[in-house]
Amino acid sequence: MDSTDLLMQIFQYVLGVVPGDVAGNIISIATVIVTICTLIIRFWKEPQKENKLHKLWQIFHLLASFKKSDKVVREKDNVDKVG
Repeated sequence: MDSTDLLMQIFQYVLGVVPGDVAGNIISIATVIVTICTLIIRFWKEPQKENKLHKLWQIFHLLASFKKSDKVVREKDNVDKVG
C-alpha cells in the first residue's frame, strides 16, 4: 500500500469523526502549512548534510511534498540515468 493511500484513509476517517466547522478549520490550517513549506523549499537551496539547518530543511521538505528528501534525490538520479 502506498503511504499516500494510507494518509488519505486516515484523513477521511478523521474528517468523518470531527464536526464540519472544525474539519474546515483543520483543512485550512493544513493547506496554509503545506503552501508555506512549498514556498520555503522552492526558494531555499538544500544545505549541506553537515549543516545544522539540513534537519530543518528536511522537515520543510517532508511537509511540502510528503516524501523523504533522500528518496526524492534517488528518484531524480534514476531519471537522469535513464534519460
